Amino acid sequence: MSTKSQTTGKKQQVNSKHLYLGNKNLPTEKAEFEWSPKMVSDLKKCEKNLLFFAENFFTIINLDRGREKISLHKCQKRVLRALRDNRFNIVLASRQVGKTTMMTIYTLWVACFSEDQRILVVANKEQTAINIFKRIRLAYEQLPNWLKPGVVEYGKTSMTLTNGSSIGISTTSSDAGRGDSCNCLVLDELAFIDNHLVESFWKSVYPIISSSKKSKIFIASTPNGTGNLFHDIYSNAVKGNNNWTSSRIDWWEIPGRDDKWKQDTIKSLGSTQIFDQEFGCQFIETGESVLDDELIRKTSLTISKPTHIFEDGDYHVWKLPDDTRTYSVGVDIAEGVGDAASVIQVLDITDLTEIEQVAIYHSNQISPYNFTTKLLEILQQWGSPPALIERNNCGAQVVDTLANVHGYENIVNYSPSKNQPIERPGVIAHTNTKYKGVMNMKYWLSEIYSVVLHDNETLEELKTFVRYPNGTWKAIKGTSVQDDRVMSLIWALMILETGITEQYFEVVETDKHNKPAIIDRLDYGERYFSNTLSMYQDEVRSNYSTLPIYIDSDNGDDPTFYDKEVTDLQEQGWTFL
Repeated sequence: MSTKSQTTGKKQQVNSKHLYLGNKNLPTEKAEFEWSPKMVSDLKKCEKNLLFFAENFFTIINLDRGREKISLHKCQKRVLRALRDNRFNIVLASRQVGKTTMMTIYTLWVACFSEDQRILVVANKEQTAINIFKRIRLAYEQLPNWLKPGVVEYGKTSMTLTNGSSIGISTTSSDAGRGDSCNCLVLDELAFIDNHLVESFWKSVYPIISSSKKSKIFIASTPNGTGNLFHDIYSNAVKGNNNWTSSRIDWWEIPGRDDKWKQDTIKSLGSTQIFDQEFGCQFIETGESVLDDELIRKTSLTISKPTHIFEDGDYHVWKLPDDTRTYSVGVDIAEGVGDAASVIQVLDITDLTEIEQVAIYHSNQISPYNFTTKLLEILQQWGSPPALIERNNCGAQVVDTLANVHGYENIVNYSPSKNQPIERPGVIAHTNTKYKGVMNMKYWLSEIYSVVLHDNETLEELKTFVRYPNGTWKAIKGTSVQDDRVMSLIWALMILETGITEQYFEVVETDKHNKPAIIDRLDYGERYFSNTLSMYQDEVRSNYSTLPIYIDSDNGDDPTFYDKEVTDLQEQGWTFL
């Protein structure tokens, strides 16, 4: 970009021929400007002073006020100075403290005011990398044309400037950046790379900067447990055991965040532990169990043999259905080939200070096709309550058949995405869904101690249900214990996520964490049994019995429904108590 050393204070209009694709914010190397003394002074200050450049020329989009010049917080200035002065920088940061903004500021400053710099921005997902690059492009376009070098190439994933510097993006794949040299490597959310990828990824990207003694690496992430690369680098940097410079930004360093904000955020998240990880910069211990030793001891006191055993030992019942009680059902579905099991957990949620496990069905031999019929039968035994059924893999067959063939109305729809089509009933199991489910279960189990378990196998699975470095929860590898009972328990308790609870119950009162404390049952559908119920052999008492049948007499569509149903059952030999 050429200049004219004039001091008239009047800037020339840039000829449209000197713009990249006619974009008024993208000058090319042929663009010319008339320079005032202030422009020359500002250009020199920006080149030497990263913070001056940021606070005078870097534009952000404020959700309330629109586009405006950024006003850096003290903690952000601290991190930017560290980036300027050190080669290897790692930042442990709370959520929503401007990590991406700091990446953008530093990346743009290096690209605009240093020649022949190759900058690579790497994120754990392609869309995340693209979104970061969009912010870099927006910030570049908002700079005054006279301040920035012109454009040579300008695409969705890379840009090259007339001073020879370039910015590109990549994802955290095993071959990320392989074959490229790099002056500045920026890594976003390193803690969230899956463990099976992180070793090969690091071997791929680290040599990129090894060819230069001045190349830099900038890592910024929220914590995601221990035992992963981000935790190792950061903890060793804090101890002085490596050549990295560590920085930390806590939630309370952002203006406007006080104890009230913290408590309101915890209520919204539903768990103190979620807040500690997402905002508290705490490395939640990898391998932690859902239950601590004290909770295991307390839970063991309520473990008991079932009062009724049906279905050749697959169906355990501690209390028979009661039409005055309110139930929730969680379902995990397997292929029925002898490994993982299909499980139905039935919880009595009438009193949320004492949520009781009243029945469980568990079989690793039943096919999804036959399980659908069994599930419908058991649901009807408990008054057709809301059922949270995981629809992933073979679960989709069960959920869709239950809904479309049998017309079961109380299948809870839950998805981590607001854009998930509503015609797909059931629970869409996703990393975020499971994490939220585990945190919800931990709340009812270990924070307010309101879940009463009776099944010893469920307790044994909970003991081995642990957190892995990538943030997922599942059974410990190398053991024979599965986690099917735990997952179905998670789904059964998800009915107490406020957004779901309000769809099926009247929330009379909430607790301090905005969780339901008292609920009343709404009329969420007909509470009666179909005529296809079969007799059960009670293996505890060695006689044939059946679970009670309750028929809701209130059916506004057909006032004769109750009489017809009673007559039909009596003709089949049923006796009414």
